Amino acid sequence: MATCEFSDTCSFFKEEFRDNPHTKEFLCSTYCNGHFKTCARYEIAKSNGMENVPHDLLPDILKTARCFSGM
Repeated sequence: MATCEFSDTCSFFKEEFRDNPHTKEFLCSTYCNGHFKTCARYEIAKSNGMENVPHDLLPDILKTARCFSGM
């Protein structure tokens, strides 16, 4: 399975989930090592650079927004 090209430079999982390794493992296996093209952080990094990704942006924010908007 493919790995996200930004996984080494994405600070989200290093900073946000220090105290919750199970959540980190789940999200990393889902996004970093799997469906990274559906990750909001990946989309912003790809189009605008990793330095422009908000540090607290959740990777599944696109899916969440689509659920609320009925998309």
